[in-house]
Amino acid sequence: MESLLDFLQLSDEESASLNQHAPALLARADTVAANFEKHARAMLGRGETLEPLGEQALQQLLQLHEQHYLELLAPYYTPELQQRMLEAGQLFHRWGLAPLWIMTMSSGFAADFELYAAGLSLQQRRPLMGALYKRLRRDEAWQLEGYRQAGERLRRDLEQSPLRDPLTGLLNRAALDEMLPPALLRTRRSGLKLAVATLDFDDFESVNLAHGRPAGDAVLRQFAQRVQRALRRIDLVVRTEGDEFVLVLEGIHGADNIAPLLERLQLDFDVPYALSDAQFLQCPISMGVALYPDDDAEPHDLLLHARSAMQQVKATKSQREFFWSFYRA
Repeated sequence: MESLLDFLQLSDEESASLNQHAPALLARADTVAANFEKHARAMLGRGETLEPLGEQALQQLLQLHEQHYLELLAPYYTPELQQRMLEAGQLFHRWGLAPLWIMTMSSGFAADFELYAAGLSLQQRRPLMGALYKRLRRDEAWQLEGYRQAGERLRRDLEQSPLRDPLTGLLNRAALDEMLPPALLRTRRSGLKLAVATLDFDDFESVNLAHGRPAGDAVLRQFAQRVQRALRRIDLVVRTEGDEFVLVLEGIHGADNIAPLLERLQLDFDVPYALSDAQFLQCPISMGVALYPDDDAEPHDLLLHARSAMQQVKATKSQREFFWSFYRA
């Protein structure tokens, strides 16, 4: 971060150009704010990204946008402005706006600056746009850092809460009930897809009967470690009960994009589980996947649909090619 910010420091020529043109750009502030409000309210009316914010949050976003425009043109960058960018990123996280929204805001500012600079000579334009783009990249960096901090804080809070499964350290069913609805909301805003996958071992009871409960617990802990290594940090891995687990995978473009991930998981799950230095156990798994919003169901029903697909693939385990199946209505 520090090396990036050093790189984004304005040169003397860029600073002088920004100071020269700041009054003219500031005179456009009301028009820029009005255009952004018109665009934001149009998004509200079409059920797009901002739809779930509500009027109070929208007013806060409009104020933030207007204030940010003024700060981009300020002669100096203060620690207070840096803190404001961090807080803005944290606010976007709390609202459920994807990090892409931070870049979208910057693109809007850049479009206005480009429009203003179009009437300047190349000699005037180059240092001014260099200064403005550096300011935009700087603020993006701090907002993304605020967004990351908010996510890490939420994750730490969950790790210290009763939403953890004591055996595997994974999230539990209570955490799933709390975190799945906002994940569906983020997916609806992003225009991408979300996969809810339910999986369990094909014959886990025989493991406990043949080798004892400690052996079964060892398998569950190893499984948890494998699946966490295989997935992204943003993906949810939940132990709901016994040997049943749920995965929630955001940012999926379609069924074709999730298939390679499932194939990699199959390779991991096919590796025998170690009960001791000399004893290894093969424990096949079945998985059912519901893809939202193709399956435009409520959280509880998505889980039921994924479980139904899991039962279908489990019923054909002796002749199946893959350990997973997609839910089909």
